[in-house]
Amino acid sequence: TKRMRQVPSSRRRHGRDASLLPFAAGLVLLAGGAAPSLAAEAGMTLSDAWVRSVIPSRPAAGYFKLRNGTDKDRKIVSASSPDCGMLMLHLSEHNGGEHMAMVDSVDVPAHGAVSFAPGGYHLMCVQPADRVKPGNRVQMTLTFDDGGTLSADFVVRNAKGE
Repeated sequence: TKRMRQVPSSRRRHGRDASLLPFAAGLVLLAGGAAPSLAAEAGMTLSDAWVRSVIPSRPAAGYFKLRNGTDKDRKIVSASSPDCGMLMLHLSEHNGGEHMAMVDSVDVPAHGAVSFAPGGYHLMCVQPADRVKPGNRVQMTLTFDDGGTLSADFVVRNAKGE
């Protein structure tokens, strides 16, 4: 005979086992909830994706964290978005003042990570579409040296990153 497990009343919610709540919350996040974006493809995981929009029609910057869970070094070689006239890989450098430079690629070491953050690497969205405004989400796609791609929704925030 099978034995039924008694769920303590402290874990019951509306007659259901409360241990399912984290699972349900995860489904909400995957369906586009308010939490930071998370995308994964072939051992690469992109998280905390957001875009800083300062002034409409002026370039916007994209930021994220990318983890390489594979045994192979990878390189980001380009980026694209239907909401940017052009999307480029950039690096802010601090040599007696701030200077931005376009880069050809960004290394993502095996079992390592790279962060695109203010003051460092970022995606430069030139000629942003009207959708690139705080509160919206825009899709951006990274392309790797082996031809693989990874797409994610980036939350658009204001100049303060809020």
